[in-house]
Amino acid sequence: MPALETVGQYLEEARTLLQDELPPYRYDDKSLVRNLNTAILEARRLRADLFLPAFEIPYVDTPELIDREIVVPIDPMYRPALVYYICGRAQLRDDEATTDARSGAFLTKFAAQMLTVQS
Repeated sequence: MPALETVGQYLEEARTLLQDELPPYRYDDKSLVRNLNTAILEARRLRADLFLPAFEIPYVDTPELIDREIVVPIDPMYRPALVYYICGRAQLRDDEATTDARSGAFLTKFAAQMLTVQS
């Protein structure tokens, strides 16, 4: 299975970067999946061409039990950017001065990677 293809893979990668790998988790799955959904919306805003031809915006439902096998349909080249967004949003809700800079770095990296055009 390719890297960062399923919701579960996004959650695992985000938890690694957030240093939140052992239960009880600081960031619950539901909030990280909401961040993933927002990342997809932001990706659509920055790079609508990635969602052609139908401009359909994928969405991951957040019921009580997250289906970690749902495939997130986005070009593999931009998948790491979504992880940076997930982490940046998660860190935004922390109340520590050090996380503000870290959050900004994650969100800036997301935007930079989304706006990089490969030839």
